[in-house]
Amino acid sequence: MKIAYRLRDNPKHIEQVQKATLTTDDFGIEPTGGLFGSPEWWGRIANGGLPIHTLRGTITERFMGSMGDWPEIRILSDTGEKSSWTREVNQREQDALYRVGRHIEIDYVLQKHRGKSWARNPEHHKSYLRFASSPMRKETFPELTRICLLTRSHIESSPHRFST
Repeated sequence: MKIAYRLRDNPKHIEQVQKATLTTDDFGIEPTGGLFGSPEWWGRIANGGLPIHTLRGTITERFMGSMGDWPEIRILSDTGEKSSWTREVNQREQDALYRVGRHIEIDYVLQKHRGKSWARNPEHHKSYLRFASSPMRKETFPELTRICLLTRSHIESSPHRFST
């Protein structure tokens, strides 16, 4: 299993979101589950106060969104829903793990954007906790499922993972 992204290993992102949350009402996330990335926030995730959602599906497209400057993927979930996600990585070379046809799992929590936020849906922001992908779903899906269940009880170390 290869790791593509672990929020805890991205202190710069956590710091930026915390700064936006603490310094303006125009940006950031409502700190209803504790300040994003804080020990209190991770504790609420660990005890179920801030529930983890998991998306499982297949990467159907890899592209640059926005104005051709934002790395994204499209996913067809195992339940038939389509969605787009930012390709989050901790190291640049991990971006190669996002390949069309790979099975992927994304753990995330839902949080509210600030009321004045520019977000399309100011009601919810998806904070990524983990990405996981496997090249051949039939061979590795049971392993991914087992790991996903393990990380739900140990969310502090929950990574975005890919299988080789």
